[in-house]
Amino acid sequence: MPTRKPPTPDTTAELTDRRIAEFALEESRLSNLAYRFELRPRERVWRNWDRTEFEPNNFRIVGLAGVCLNKDERERAHRTALRALEDIDDILFVVEEPAQAVIVRNPTGTSEIVNRPTICAEIVAPDKAGFDRALSALDAAFPGQRVAGKIVSE
Repeated sequence: MPTRKPPTPDTTAELTDRRIAEFALEESRLSNLAYRFELRPRERVWRNWDRTEFEPNNFRIVGLAGVCLNKDERERAHRTALRALEDIDDILFVVEEPAQAVIVRNPTGTSEIVNRPTICAEIVAPDKAGFDRALSALDAAFPGQRVAGKIVSE
């Protein structure tokens, strides 16, 4: 048995803003919900509140987007993300409040807290192109290769 602890890996050298955003996606509350439930689009949905008529469901993709924020962007990041996604037609979205830090899990099994603010959003789109348009809008609102996204539905 070893008598001393293994050295902790230095993740600051290889940890880019995009990688921090990817870790934020994995730690997001929305991501945890997505992994607990089977995400498949229904063929049809209710057309009206009376639940007397159906219509085909046009939304097929559920995805998550994460943004690594600069320290001075935290106060206005939620509003900036909302405005960027509101300009995209044919998507539905929910934007979380910014998180203060992210837990980074290293390949060796250790984890550490990176004190960088991040923000995550859930995006529902009719197809992959709509999801990519939403990621592009977030990338334009938060420039510098700080946006990461993944599709969690089948």
